[in-house]
Amino acid sequence: MHHNSMNPVLQRVAVGAMLLWAVGPVAWMALTSIKPDQLVAVVPPAWIFTPTLANYAALLDSADFRRYLVNTLVVATATSILACVIGFLSAYSFTRFRYRGSRSLPLFYLVVRMVPRITLVLPFYVILSQLHLLNTRFALIVSYTAFALPFGIWMMIGFLQELPIDLEEAAAVDGANRWQILSKVVVPLVAPGLATTAIFAFLLGWNEFLFSLILAGPDSRTLPVLIASFETDRGILWGQFSAAATAIILPVLAVALVLQRHIVRGLTMGAVKG
Repeated sequence: MHHNSMNPVLQRVAVGAMLLWAVGPVAWMALTSIKPDQLVAVVPPAWIFTPTLANYAALLDSADFRRYLVNTLVVATATSILACVIGFLSAYSFTRFRYRGSRSLPLFYLVVRMVPRITLVLPFYVILSQLHLLNTRFALIVSYTAFALPFGIWMMIGFLQELPIDLEEAAAVDGANRWQILSKVVVPLVAPGLATTAIFAFLLGWNEFLFSLILAGPDSRTLPVLIASFETDRGILWGQFSAAATAIILPVLAVALVLQRHIVRGLTMGAVKG
């Protein structure tokens, strides 16, 4: 079977090429964000230069950036919390109680997950405008939560189905009420699933562009829309564009690295049945 094993040199080259493909554009963007303006577009590219933080300074000086950053944090955090709470309670009811729809509703949520978001912009726009909620952070939180929920519900169903019901029955015999059982017994055991749901929902709220552009106004938009504004009639302001994009990616990278263990555990545990 020797011919199946890949040549170690080829293996390294392949891994290097994949890394370059995945990390290259991000590294290039980060590099561009600290280049002086006049060197951004030179050919061949300037590799040796004196780094400048002027682009970041311009960002921090911009009232728009500060406002959009606060909006993004509020919207992404609220989406994350709502997706976890509603997702967990829904999944708990689907896995622990039998009622009309307890089998079919989870499938309905899965179908919602498959619908392309762009087809739902118009219905959301009409509903929110009739409720006079357009141009608010609330409009974004509601729509993002709707998209994050199917993932959250199915992630939590996977965990709760694996959880032996005997643990809850034992706690009930000891005199614990339903809320105590949930908070003391169930939640600690499904924590990896909650962590994974929280991160996915947060990323959705952090990255979503289309809904932020259409449903939110100047006071409630999030950072991805700000990036698009660097494409001006005088051309693209590459330096500021790259600085803003790097500033948006860094917190997400930090969150992913810190919670990496939970994510892997969450995705593998919730998926294993039997």
